[in-house]
Amino acid sequence: MTTSPLAALGWDDRIAALVASIDVPAGTPDLVPGRVVRVDRGSCLVAVTAGTVRATPYALASRRAGLADEPATGDWVAVLDDPDEGWAVAVVLPRRSMISRRHSDERAVTEQVLAANVDVVAAVCALDRDFGGNRLERFLAMARASGGTPAVILTKADAADDAGATAEAAAALAPGVEVYVTSSVTGAGLDELRAVIAPGLTLVLMGPSGAGKSTLVNRLVGREAQRTEAVRDADKRGRHTTTTRDLVPVPGGGVLLDTPGLRSLGLWDAEDAVAETFPDIEELGERCRFRDCRHGAEPGCAVRTAVGEGELEARRLDSYLKLERELVALELQKDVRARRAASRRSGRIAREAQRLKGRREGPCGGPEGAGPARAPR
Repeated sequence: MTTSPLAALGWDDRIAALVASIDVPAGTPDLVPGRVVRVDRGSCLVAVTAGTVRATPYALASRRAGLADEPATGDWVAVLDDPDEGWAVAVVLPRRSMISRRHSDERAVTEQVLAANVDVVAAVCALDRDFGGNRLERFLAMARASGGTPAVILTKADAADDAGATAEAAAALAPGVEVYVTSSVTGAGLDELRAVIAPGLTLVLMGPSGAGKSTLVNRLVGREAQRTEAVRDADKRGRHTTTTRDLVPVPGGGVLLDTPGLRSLGLWDAEDAVAETFPDIEELGERCRFRDCRHGAEPGCAVRTAVGEGELEARRLDSYLKLERELVALELQKDVRARRAASRRSGRIAREAQRLKGRREGPCGGPEGAGPARAPR
């Protein structure tokens, strides 16, 4: 039976076993387990049994324990209190799931972990604005790639002309995914969501600014846990009130993870997730004449035929093809980066070999220590 004070944040026997298996170097201060509740620039807040500490994940941690992963909100970690440098993250425990995207810097071909150890990943869409199918499909692909269970939360039902019709449209785009229609004003749908947030479970809210994520968090936890502001009347866009990813415990068990509005949603390692997000297109693709059909101008394309006959929406196919092209381009960029890195390593090895060869041969080309060669008579 789990009795740790961290149980409200999801502590269980699996985490306890991982902590017990940490190989602690001799002379290291005692390690304290905890969960990252927020990541700031250069440091993070970690909930431990005695409260919350601010720890740095860099200098001390990398020297002492060879920190492999940069801590993300939701990570289970082991921290230590160094007499000279203060609290530091010494170990990031293995993640059972994580939400990743391509780094927001388009020049970087690297993965950015947004949240770790998540159970349900909910795409949050507001009903007081136009419903965007492309964005929802991208969110669902990211949710599936995380290893968590995808869900859809429709907010601001009190401001919608026909919330039921939008819910049906969302369900059609997300086969097999639970769709929740909610209102933070009237309280509609909140009890259904509370039932999802079981003890030990982490529910992540992802969506654009102004979708009502922070207001929803406040209603679910029964207090002003997150700061909120009104959206702009002109275009219903939010003001990025939430700027960090925060873990918020829910009374009675479970944890909510609120995220800022994401402008960049580049996928990362999501090939299978895209296929799962578009099962209708994948099924149609099995009927194409060519196994490697790109669903373009190829003859005998069952997918294009379905679009022409009204069986498949053209917008949905365009969304699918866009995500597929994005993933292909990402893999090509990864290959280029890997080749360049290999070339740099080969160059360093060759230069080092040449340097060592020069040392062995000595300054005049002969064996080291042999001295200058004699001139012939």
